[in-house]
Amino acid sequence: MADTLRTQRWLRAAIGTLALVAIFFSATTVVVKEGQAVLITRFGRPLRAATRPGLHWKLPWPVDGTISLDMRRRIYETGQTEMLTRDKKNIIARTFVVWRVGDALTFAQAIGSESGAESKLDGLLTNAAIGTLGEHELSALVSTNPGDLQVDQIESELLASTAPLALHSYGVDIEQIRLERIALPEENVTAVFDQMRAERRQFAARYQAEGEQAASKIHSDAELEAAQIRAKGTEEEARIRGESAARVAKTYADAHRIDPELYRYTRSLDSLDKLVTGNTSLILRTDSEPFSLLENKGHK
Repeated sequence: MADTLRTQRWLRAAIGTLALVAIFFSATTVVVKEGQAVLITRFGRPLRAATRPGLHWKLPWPVDGTISLDMRRRIYETGQTEMLTRDKKNIIARTFVVWRVGDALTFAQAIGSESGAESKLDGLLTNAAIGTLGEHELSALVSTNPGDLQVDQIESELLASTAPLALHSYGVDIEQIRLERIALPEENVTAVFDQMRAERRQFAARYQAEGEQAASKIHSDAELEAAQIRAKGTEEEARIRGESAARVAKTYADAHRIDPELYRYTRSLDSLDKLVTGNTSLILRTDSEPFSLLENKGHK
């Protein structure tokens, strides 16, 4: 019986000790999960942030308390804000931002909640958008010419002007800013369309001028080539005529050398053929040229 009582007392003591150890362990430790941070407070004031997943130590309540913070990425869309571009055009811009808690301790001290963070981001992004877009023309946002668009550059400028301030002042890490929507006030739509039409007309006039210039060059080149071909043809014609005249002259010379009288006779006939047409009547003496040749031939 005495052994049984001692065993029961030992078991009760062991169980009580384990319970006390469990209670103490639970009161002095905190488990940080992946994608989460735990802010440890001392008498209600932020003391430090446990961001690494695993087991962390703290003093028991009511000395130290804990506040869990979600460290995952979030997306926040700002409201629509009307602002002026550098060329004094009214636009309505809307942005969205990808952010997360970057410095848990600063975040808890400066903001303390997700809704408070979005309120701070809205004001920060609105001021940055007004300042950044005010340094750019409307054509950098809306244009039919892709070379004028500078949306990527504007988004980079927005990120550069807001990210360092947000991290330092609020513990918010801004990873990405994008222009979600660009709109125009109703009274500006007509003016913008007129400007776009004017740009299209300028492009059309330029392309037409380039086309006319190209056509004029083609026409000039064709005329030059035709003139060169005509000049070569004229030169070839003159050469052929010269060669033909030389052969004819040689033929006449050979005929004159062989029979001078026959040559004179045929040349006289040629001359007579050129002078007398079909309706011409001539009365010639037989002793006159070219019949005198026949007469002389007969006496021989």
